[in-house]
Amino acid sequence: MNIRSRLLPLLTIPLALMAGCTSYYRNIDACKERMHAEYPDAASAPLKVTGSGAAIHGTRVVVHGTIKTPATPPATKTTDTPAAAECTFTDNTLTAFQWLAPAKLVPKPQADDDQ
Repeated sequence: MNIRSRLLPLLTIPLALMAGCTSYYRNIDACKERMHAEYPDAASAPLKVTGSGAAIHGTRVVVHGTIKTPATPPATKTTDTPAAAECTFTDNTLTAFQWLAPAKLVPKPQADDDQ
């Protein structure tokens, strides 16, 4: 058995494992971009992404950050308001986006018409 036949399996296994990880990171970046794109108050209160997390293979991604809120009298300091958004992916395709925080960006539940 020559050296090439021994090295080939050793090289292909890590490459196969890394191929699955690229969609994970790509989905996190796509969710961060979507969070910035969907944020309505960018001019008056900047959004800063502080972290992210993803489920297996990046199918569900949660990105969190802070929003610098200007001081309103009588306060004199700006405050950091927590912000978070959730993205759902099928492979590398974004299928759903929703805000988790702050409350003013979270979608309101549908009212039942039956009652």
